[in-house]
Amino acid sequence: MLFILAWRNLWRKKRRTMITVSSIMFAVVLAIVLMSMVNGMKQQMVDSIISNTTGHLQIQDVMYYDEPTMDHAMEYSQEVKDAAAALGDAILYTVPRIEGFCLASKDISSRGVYLMGVLPEKEDRMNELSSRLIEGEMFSSGDDFAVIARGVAQQLDLALGDTIVLLGQGFQGMTAAGHFRVGGILGFPLPDQDNTLVYLPLKEAQTFFAAPDRLISLILMLDDPTRSDQLAERLQQKLDEEWYTVKTWEELMPDKVAAFDARDAQVRVFAWVLYIVAGFGIFGTIITMVHERLREFGILLSIGLKRSQLALVCMLETLFISAIGVIAGIVAGFPIVYWFYNNPIALSDDLADVMIDYGLEPFMSFSIASDIFFYQGLTIFIIALIVGLYPVRKAFRLDMISAARN
Repeated sequence: MLFILAWRNLWRKKRRTMITVSSIMFAVVLAIVLMSMVNGMKQQMVDSIISNTTGHLQIQDVMYYDEPTMDHAMEYSQEVKDAAAALGDAILYTVPRIEGFCLASKDISSRGVYLMGVLPEKEDRMNELSSRLIEGEMFSSGDDFAVIARGVAQQLDLALGDTIVLLGQGFQGMTAAGHFRVGGILGFPLPDQDNTLVYLPLKEAQTFFAAPDRLISLILMLDDPTRSDQLAERLQQKLDEEWYTVKTWEELMPDKVAAFDARDAQVRVFAWVLYIVAGFGIFGTIITMVHERLREFGILLSIGLKRSQLALVCMLETLFISAIGVIAGIVAGFPIVYWFYNNPIALSDDLADVMIDYGLEPFMSFSIASDIFFYQGLTIFIIALIVGLYPVRKAFRLDMISAARN
């Protein structure tokens, strides 16, 4: 009976109920949009790091992390191949790379570049490298020409068919020198990439560095990134620790992880400010609702309704209103977030420069992860229930005679 009474009470004053529901719904929508944006930006940063640089896991020579030189290029042995194959479906694919700094020149012009020897089909799967081609063609594994970034081409005045000369440090003190025809030009949105990258087929790069059958790293892309630590441990057990080490992307990018942690702390503070503001907004509507009903409460108590029963009715009303508001907020918030998820906000001017400085494309991304809706809805629901204790307290302390006369 009390449940029915509480439910009917909501719809006796539809306007009052809708105002309270709307305040809860607005708080939920605001919280969902905010956290979707925050999580989307973080995921954008993580995806950029994983797809463009580190991958989920890397197998390296045990000394390379502390001293990243070509002398510590690892041997791509059968042991490494078997260890990666042993993880089965947990690994989607592997990406072998050999890379290092070189001096690139044409005629009297020269500049420092970062040379990467890759398998194009693997790079395409990892970061869609071929989609950035703006002139010429992408090499295949058996070709012998170079593909360079647009900034490198402009600074050295290189065009398709020209020859780029590369000079660097090879394996175990060997001099790395070679000249390659420019067969393609890539365009990158980030200046650090656009002004430095030069690509060669993996075999050509290994020959250039005098490091046949050696890699700087074997990148592993995982089916479930959340298991990276567990899989790294399993993989390390299958490898000789004297020669090989397995690193997660967090271990390879500790400065980025520290930056993420600092940013997350700031976001939590901002989120709690939002929750407090939302809580006071809900509290204001609850106070107004209670004071409009003081005479009703007084009459109910005077005709025999127990205070505990009145308090329970008030609590049930708050529970119903909170649940309706949270569900309405999730329903209203999802299409907003989903639209921004499919249509990221393009940034310009100073904001775009900040994103580029962080090594990201100048877009504001959103996330549609289910936990965003669950946790934000649950948090606002709990806040609404806490605020709902006010009418319960009022029911136990109410002077029914003076309230009934109002």
